[in-house]
Amino acid sequence: MDFSLKCNFYIRAIFFLTMVLLSACAPSVRVPVLKPAEINLRGIDKIAVGNIGGNIGSTVADLLTSRLFESDKFTVVDRNDLNRIMREQQLDSSGAVDTNTAVKMGKLIGAACLVTGNANMKYQLRRWKTKPWQDKEGRWHQFYNVKGIAKVNSTLKVIGLTTGQILAVKSIYKEANDSNLEDNQWPSDPDKDAIVSAAVNDTIDRFMKMIAPYTVYITVEFQKSKLPESETAVNFAKQGLWKDALKQFELAKAENPTDPSCWYNLGLAYEYNFMFGQAIDAFKEANKINPSEKYISRIGDVNRLQAERKRLEQQGAVKPEI
Repeated sequence: MDFSLKCNFYIRAIFFLTMVLLSACAPSVRVPVLKPAEINLRGIDKIAVGNIGGNIGSTVADLLTSRLFESDKFTVVDRNDLNRIMREQQLDSSGAVDTNTAVKMGKLIGAACLVTGNANMKYQLRRWKTKPWQDKEGRWHQFYNVKGIAKVNSTLKVIGLTTGQILAVKSIYKEANDSNLEDNQWPSDPDKDAIVSAAVNDTIDRFMKMIAPYTVYITVEFQKSKLPESETAVNFAKQGLWKDALKQFELAKAENPTDPSCWYNLGLAYEYNFMFGQAIDAFKEANKINPSEKYISRIGDVNRLQAERKRLEQQGAVKPEI
């Protein structure tokens, strides 16, 4: 068998095995889940970004201002207007404010809270070589490596401008890196700006999760079922149509009420329709038919999602389920 025929054979074999594995896998869907912020800033709809010290403080302040605006959850005070007002009134936006100053600042800029703090970045460039080695053709090789590392340490705090009290403080450490490699010569240096930008963006992402609800995507895996209603339900779920999926899973359960997978899939549909009590009952029924740690652990997931949903309601991010 020549080389091209061998390649074609292996490609077909890999394709066949992949299709077999995919057909054996349980159906799954990617689901967006809204997570609550770490602190409840309900009622605070206008925010200002004050002075952020440190060697990248200005960069962090500018990016944070943009991200707050893009979040569509806050009205953001223009930083140029903020700085002008602070200078005119001889006020300090660094965060070292007493109660009276905070109240005065809040009235002047029309904001309910102020974000301040500090952010510092350290950048390292590391170079090293591997031991020389010889390939089968007798050629010598030596790998040359260059790695750039950005380390960002920041402390950001949110100050209420009606009381002067600190509402939240977050110390954040983020590290980003990239590397280049060449054989028998030094490669070009990694893009420092891109590496630093990645670390700073991770820092802002972490802070935003503290003050505003955010979305994550999780994979929900259903149990396999040959019932057409279950297949239809999974297709609805893939489109985010969880109410329609629930109706189909209810039909599947009615058709085969002794099948634990039907109860499990029904429980998932209840869970992502935020019908938490019914979800727990369905998982318990599945476990009664066929005891499994999977069914029990899913009840814990429902309880966590229910607690998070309650916090989202308190934060005004979602309406209470009726």
